[in-house]
Amino acid sequence: MKKFFAVLIFVLYSGSAFAVVESDVEIHKVVGGLYSLSAAVELNAKTNPTTAQLQKYFENLPQNWFELVKISKTKKSIWVGIAVEKNSTARKYLRSNSEKLKITSEPDGYAWLGEDFAWLKAADIVKGKLKPISFGAAEGDGTIFFRADDFDAWWEANPKFNSEASKEILKKHEVDDSPILQRPSGSSRVSIYDSVKPNTVIKVPDEIHMGGKGNSFDVSVGDVIFNPIPTRRNN
Repeated sequence: MKKFFAVLIFVLYSGSAFAVVESDVEIHKVVGGLYSLSAAVELNAKTNPTTAQLQKYFENLPQNWFELVKISKTKKSIWVGIAVEKNSTARKYLRSNSEKLKITSEPDGYAWLGEDFAWLKAADIVKGKLKPISFGAAEGDGTIFFRADDFDAWWEANPKFNSEASKEILKKHEVDDSPILQRPSGSSRVSIYDSVKPNTVIKVPDEIHMGGKGNSFDVSVGDVIFNPIPTRRNN
């Protein structure tokens, strides 16, 4: 009987303490990125924000970040956009959930169906003042996670916020009884927007032999034979 209650308590605890974190990093890149920009718009507290103003809230921005994000202002609202790559695995998820998450094809447009950018309203402008959207936030695994209202899933902040911005976001939006959140496998500690960098050459050959006598390792280009294998001297 004691064993039964122990198992029951474990199941109930697990169900309430652990949250749904999508396993696909590409989903976090887009949806987490949209909520990150929205949170930054709120921190900036301006009715005419620019991406240049928002960069101060993040760490380790890649060089192409300004090509991946957009901000658009209408008369009554501010919208943030994230680029969605043609081969992104997040596309299916977005098509299935964009209407419920209010992610659109353009500012104040229809639900996202496959456009180059996905958009989310970051704030309304009411009587000249900013009124940010409502969402939940929690800290886990060294970063911030976001959750839309009336939606079970959590998405990692992308890029990562600096410590001061993280504190402000949690102060304004932290949910009660924050769940246990873990970053998806394959997510980068630096930034999931980072480009792949070429490998460093560890060592160059000691000597490259050029001549007319060939062997099985030689590569012939015209009348000249190149031997990429270093010539070794026998002691």
